[in-house]
Amino acid sequence: MSTPPSLRPSDYDDYLARFSSLVGDIAEGQYGRYKGRLVPKMGRALFEERYTRYIALGVKYATMLSNNTTIEDTLTVDIKAAEVELLIQESLFLPFPKYLG
Repeated sequence: MSTPPSLRPSDYDDYLARFSSLVGDIAEGQYGRYKGRLVPKMGRALFEERYTRYIALGVKYATMLSNNTTIEDTLTVDIKAAEVELLIQESLFLPFPKYLG
């Protein structure tokens, strides 16, 4: 199995650039609209916490796929919700984890 993605120092800066482009220039802690949902502009600590959770969800999903285990519906819903909140336009995990090849 290839190495799963991890939090990189540049991820927060990339998030801020996506936020500015997709949602607009608003203050940290304020909410804007993305894909019909309200999303907060996160500070670094909150972003890192949420991004780390997203990676954990994705790794769990990839493990279930690799083990031919039944995929929990709530898991894919949680991954998609995290992608909206983090403004991730191209999923790292759905429909198939990119790092698995």
